[in-house]
Amino acid sequence: MSTTKAENTFSDITANTQGVQNGHRGIDSLPLKVTLKAFFLMLKSYWGCKDSIKSWILLVVIISLTSGSVYIATSINSWYKEFWDTIQNYDIDGFKHQLIIFVILASIHVVVSVYNAYLKSCLAINWRTWLTGKTMTRWLESDNYYKLQLADKNTDNPDQRIAEDLNMFVSSTIVLIIGTATDLAMMISFGVVLWQLSSAVDITVMGMSIHLPDGYMCYLALLYAILGTALTFYLGKPLVKLNFRQQRYEADFRFSLIRVRENSESIALYKGEEEENKYLRQSFSDLVANYIKLIVCTKRLGFLTLGYSQTAVIFPMLISAPLYFAKIITMGSIMQISSAFGRVQDSLSTLVSNFTSWASWKSVVDRLALFYLSMEEVEKLRCIAIEKNATKLEVRDLQIKSPRDKLLLDHVNLDLSSGESLLIRGASGCGKSTLIKALAGIWPYTQGQVRYLNEAKVLFLSQKPYLPQGSLRLAASYPSAPIEDGRTEQFFKLVGLEHLIPHLDEVDTWSHILSLGEQQRVAIVRALLNQPDMLFLDEASSAMDEQSESLVYDLLNQYLPQCIMISVGHRSTLIAKHKLVLTYQNDAKYTIEPSNQDSIKLSL
Repeated sequence: MSTTKAENTFSDITANTQGVQNGHRGIDSLPLKVTLKAFFLMLKSYWGCKDSIKSWILLVVIISLTSGSVYIATSINSWYKEFWDTIQNYDIDGFKHQLIIFVILASIHVVVSVYNAYLKSCLAINWRTWLTGKTMTRWLESDNYYKLQLADKNTDNPDQRIAEDLNMFVSSTIVLIIGTATDLAMMISFGVVLWQLSSAVDITVMGMSIHLPDGYMCYLALLYAILGTALTFYLGKPLVKLNFRQQRYEADFRFSLIRVRENSESIALYKGEEEENKYLRQSFSDLVANYIKLIVCTKRLGFLTLGYSQTAVIFPMLISAPLYFAKIITMGSIMQISSAFGRVQDSLSTLVSNFTSWASWKSVVDRLALFYLSMEEVEKLRCIAIEKNATKLEVRDLQIKSPRDKLLLDHVNLDLSSGESLLIRGASGCGKSTLIKALAGIWPYTQGQVRYLNEAKVLFLSQKPYLPQGSLRLAASYPSAPIEDGRTEQFFKLVGLEHLIPHLDEVDTWSHILSLGEQQRVAIVRALLNQPDMLFLDEASSAMDEQSESLVYDLLNQYLPQCIMISVGHRSTLIAKHKLVLTYQNDAKYTIEPSNQDSIKLSL
C-alpha cells in the first residue's frame, strides 16, 4: 500500500492536540474541544487518503438513498392528508386509490431503507479494516507495544482499544453523523411543510381571542426541542464519564480473567484460588458499582426522553384541535400537521433521543485519543539503531539505564568474532537481561553503538519461551516455516524430547502442556533448526537440570560452530561452555575475562 501525504496524518492523530498532556491521564474524559480535535484528525486519516475512494462512492450512494428516504417521508406525510380526507368524506374509491399509493410508497421505503443499512455496513467494514490495520501496524512497529508497557502504565488494555473501541468508533460515527444529517434534512423538508400548514389565524379559546402568526407550529416545535435538549443535557451529563469508566472496568475485568487462564498452573500450585477470587470479585464489584450508577442515570434520562417523546405525540393535536373544531382545517390536515410536527420535533430533538449514544461515542473517542497519544509519546523513546555491516559483533561505549534513570552499565565495549561466546553473570536484578535487550535494540534507555555481522541472522531465546498457537513442529521452527526434512525429529531426540516426536503435528496449547524445562529444550531445537549467525540466550536453560543444560550447550557448540553466542546464567558450570565471561560489578561497572587460558582478543 503506497503512502500518501494524507495517509501520513494517521501518525499524527494526536499531534498538536493542545491540552492533551500528562495531566489528562487517568481521568474519565477529555475536554470537549480536545475530543473534537482528536476526532477530526482520526476522520482525516482515512477520508483524506486514496484508500477511501471506494468508501467515498459508498457514501455518495448512501447520501442519495437518504435523500430519497426524506422525499418518501414527505410524500407519505402528504398522503396522510389525502387518506384521512377520503375517510372523512366517505370516499370509497378514493380510499382504495390511497391504499395503492401507500403500498407503492411503502415498498420503495422498504427497499431504500434495507439498502441504506446494507451500504452503511459495507462502509463501516471498509473503514474499520483500514483503521484497524493502520493502528495495529503502528502499535507493533518500532516495538511500541513493548515500550508502552515500560513507559506508560496508564494506557490500559490496548487490545480492547484496537478490537472494540475502533469498531465502536467507526459504527457510532457513521450512525450518528449520517443520522444527524438525515435529521437536518428532515427538519428542513418538514419545516417547510409545517410552515405552510400553520398560516396566521385568529381563534377563540375559552372566550379568549388568540392570534397565531405565520409558522407558529415551527416556533412551537423549536421551543419544545430547546426545552427538552436543555433538560437532557443537565440530567445526562454524567453519562459521558460513566461510559468511559464502564469501558475501562469491563476491559480490566476481562483482562483479569485472561490472566488467570494464562497463569492457571502457577495459581493452582500456589493454591491461590481464594486470592484470585478476591481480586476478580473486587474487579467485578467496581464494574457493577459503576454500572449501577450508569443505569440510575440512564433511568432518570429515560423518564425525560420517553415522557418527552410521548408528549410530542399529543402536543400538535392539542394545538391544531381548536382549528379543527372551528372548521378551519380538516381531519386530514390534523394528521398531516401531527406527522410534520413530529418529524420536525424529532429532528430538532436529535440530542435528546441520541444523548446516550453521543455520550458513549465521546468516551470511545477519548480512549482512542489517549491511546494514540501514548503511542506518539513512546515513539519518542528511541532505541539505538543496530547496524548490520560489521565483520564481528562490535559494542562501543554502551550505556544502559533503567526506566527510572538508574545507571545499570556504563562504557561497555566488546568485540566478538564468529564462533566466540560470552557468558553474562551477576547478582539477580543487576540488569543482565536488560543488557540482552539493549543488544537486541529494544531497550529505549540506551546509548552507544552496536554493530552486528553483515546481514546476520539473529535469534533470541528467553527464560520463558514463546510457543505460538499451532503444532509443536511449528513452535519448534518459529519464526521460520515448519521444517519437514527429518531434522526436527532428530533434534527432539538429541535434546531428550523423543517422547514428543509422535505429537509434533498435533495442534494444542503446548505452553500449558509442557513443563518449563521442556519448553526451553523446544527453544534450543528452534535455535538448531534456524541456524542463526548470532544467538542470545537469556537464562534460556535455567529450568533444566545441569546434565541437560550441559547437553544442549554442547549441541549448540557442535551444530552452530560459527555462531556468536551470548548467554545470561547463574550456574558456574556454564563458564566452561563459553570463551568469555562478563561479570557485573558495583557502580555500573563490569569485568570481562577469558573463561580459560586461551588468548582471546578483548576490547575494554
